[in-house]
Amino acid sequence: MSTFKNIIITFFLLTVIVGYDIAHTPKPLVLAQEAPKLDTTTHITSHKTTVWVTPPTKKVETKDIIVKVSHYWPDLGGVNCLTFRNGHCVSKMANGQNWEEGIDSAIACPKELKLGTKIKILGRIWVCKDRGSKITYDGNAYWVDMLTRQTVVAYGTEVPAVIIK
Repeated sequence: MSTFKNIIITFFLLTVIVGYDIAHTPKPLVLAQEAPKLDTTTHITSHKTTVWVTPPTKKVETKDIIVKVSHYWPDLGGVNCLTFRNGHCVSKMANGQNWEEGIDSAIACPKELKLGTKIKILGRIWVCKDRGSKITYDGNAYWVDMLTRQTVVAYGTEVPAVIIK
C-alpha cells in the first residue's frame, strides 16, 4: 500500500509543480500584432528574450536663417538694462523671467520671432526670451542679442542659424 501511496503523492506533487510552472511562465511575445503607441523607450521581455522598443522620433521642422549677432550684459547698465538700481540691473526679460536665469542660453529676438522660439546658432541652442529696441529683422537677417558676459563673435557678424520648430 505504501508504493501506491508514494505514486499518488508523487503524481500530486508533479501536478502542483507543473501547474505552478505553467502559471508563472511568461507568455511568448506575439510579433504579428500591431505594436502599441509608446511615448518613451521601453522593453518587453518574453521567455529569455528582451526586445527594446523605441517609438519613432518626431520629425523636427527647421528653417535656415541668417542672424546678425550682438551681445548684452544687463549689469553694465545703459542700453543693456531698462531699470538699473544701485549698480545692478533689476529689469526682467520680455518673457517675465529674471535676466540671470537666461545667462548663456537666452537671446533677445525681433518681434517676428515668437518668445520661446529655439534657434541653433554656432552649434548651440538659444531661446528667444527677450526683446530690444535695436533688435530687428531687416528682411534678410535677424538681429539677435545673446545674453552673455563676453561677446561670442564680433558685433554684427552674420552667421547661419536654424530655427527649430
